[in-house]
Amino acid sequence: MNRDCGRKKQRRAMLGTMLAAMVLLAGCTGVGPEERAYPLTVFVDAVPEGYQVIYDMADLAEMTGQSKDNGSGENEGSTGIVYTAGMLEEIEKTYDRSSQYELDYGHVKAVVFGTALLAQEEKLARTMDWLDQNSSLGRNALVFRAEQPEAVMEKRGALGDSIGVFLSGIYENREEKTRHPVTLDDVFYRWYNDGELPEIPLTAPSEKGIEIF
Repeated sequence: MNRDCGRKKQRRAMLGTMLAAMVLLAGCTGVGPEERAYPLTVFVDAVPEGYQVIYDMADLAEMTGQSKDNGSGENEGSTGIVYTAGMLEEIEKTYDRSSQYELDYGHVKAVVFGTALLAQEEKLARTMDWLDQNSSLGRNALVFRAEQPEAVMEKRGALGDSIGVFLSGIYENREEKTRHPVTLDDVFYRWYNDGELPEIPLTAPSEKGIEIF
C-alpha cells in the first residue's frame, strides 16, 4: 500500500470518528447532526470592508454516504461558505439569518489567519478576543497562516478532505518531526501573556495540493 493511500484511509477513519462524536453530542443536546453545520477549518482575514471569514464545512452527505440530491438542505455538499462584514460578530449574525443549521465549532481542526490580518494589530486583537470567547472552539485546533486564504480553500475539492483534516494529517504522518504544530492554546498563551504570537506555520497551495512551510 503506498503512503498516499494509507493517509487517505487514516483521514477517512478520522472523519468517521468525528461523525460518531457529532452524533453522540447531538443526542445529548437534543439537536440532531442534520440540524447542525460543522466547520472543520475557520479562515479569518482582514479586508477593506472589515473581516472575511471562510467556514470549511464538514460534508455530512459525503461522510455518511448519503446521496447529495435527496433535497435535505444546504448543509449537504456545501463545504465552503464565505462571509464579509465590518465586525466579526456581524458574520455570525448573518450566518444565523441565512442558514437553518446551527453553527457548531466543536470539531474545528484548524484556524488559518490571513497575513493581512496578522499585519493589522487592532483587527488581530479583536479576532483573538472573538476566538477566545468561543467556548466550544477546541484549544487543540492547529493554527496556520496563509497569504491567500481563499486560494488555500479552493484546493478543498482536489484534496477530497477538509483543509483542517488534511493539514492535521500532514503532521500526524510526516516522517520529519523537528517542527512541532502550533495550537490555538499556544497562540492564546503567547498573545495574552507576552502580547505577541508564536511563529505560525505558513500553508499555501502547491502542485501537490497544499503544503506547510
